[in-house]
Amino acid sequence: MSVIRGVNFWSFLFASQMGAWAMIVLDMVYAGWFGLFGLFPGTKDWGWVLKHQIDGALFAIPLVLPYIWKRLPGPGLVKGIIYGVLWHVFVVIVSIVGSVGGALMFQNPMPMTAQISTLILHIVWGGITGFLYNPPKED
Repeated sequence: MSVIRGVNFWSFLFASQMGAWAMIVLDMVYAGWFGLFGLFPGTKDWGWVLKHQIDGALFAIPLVLPYIWKRLPGPGLVKGIIYGVLWHVFVVIVSIVGSVGGALMFQNPMPMTAQISTLILHIVWGGITGFLYNPPKED
C-alpha cells in the first residue's frame, strides 16, 4: 500500500508512532531530571496523547518523503536525528514569528530548560522514527 508515492506507509506509521511514544515516555519518566522534562501531561490526558500521536505522524511525513530521505546523510538513525534537530529549529522559528506577530500562544517564551528538553525530545522522536522506518525497496 502506497498512500504517498515512494513511502512505505505501514513502516512510516509504525516508526512515527513509536517515535512519538518515546517522546511521551521520556518526558514522563525523566520529569524533573536536572530541571528538564515533565513539560507535557502525558498519559494523564488521553486526548492530548491522541493529538500528540497524530502530530507525531503528520510532522514525520517530510522525513520519509523520498526527496528528503535520500538527501539526508547516513543510516536511518542519523537521518532521523538530523531531522529532529531541523524540526526543532523550525518550531523555534515558528514560535519567534508567532510571538512577533502577536499570536497569543507564543507570548510567554519557554525557559531555557524547556528549550533543551524539547530539543532532546525532538532528537529522540526523529532518531527513533528514522531508525525504525524501512523505505520501500528500489526496483
